Amino acid sequence: MVTPPTVAEVLAHRAIWAAHEPAAYSYVLTQSGGFNVFAGRPFEIAVLHDTVQSVRLFDTGDVVPGPYTFWPPTINGLFDQALSAIEGQQLTTIAFDPLRGYPRQMNFVPQPDRTTLVNASILEPSP
Repeated sequence: MVTPPTVAEVLAHRAIWAAHEPAAYSYVLTQSGGFNVFAGRPFEIAVLHDTVQSVRLFDTGDVVPGPYTFWPPTINGLFDQALSAIEGQQLTTIAFDPLRGYPRQMNFVPQPDRTTLVNASILEPSP
């Protein structure tokens, strides 16, 4: 039996991330589920000082126009999503990067109009 993630588990990994968080980084975000034309498409997210600076479609390099106020999340935003989903009993599993501690995959209770899977990968510090 798989036990649901806990707040303590997420906070422990957030502390690991905080200890290694680069000021500037990029990562690839893929979300699945819900009624979204971009579901399943990977995006390259560029972040500076915990603020999304740019978003590109990973496979084509096409720019996704902003503003980026609510989407996509920074890595800290992924932690916030995880904590909120745990509070609402909506997060079923979470996997963390073994080196930097950030959430690599989150699975949510399936709902027709919501994201059910989030993947974050290829995190690279930027110069």
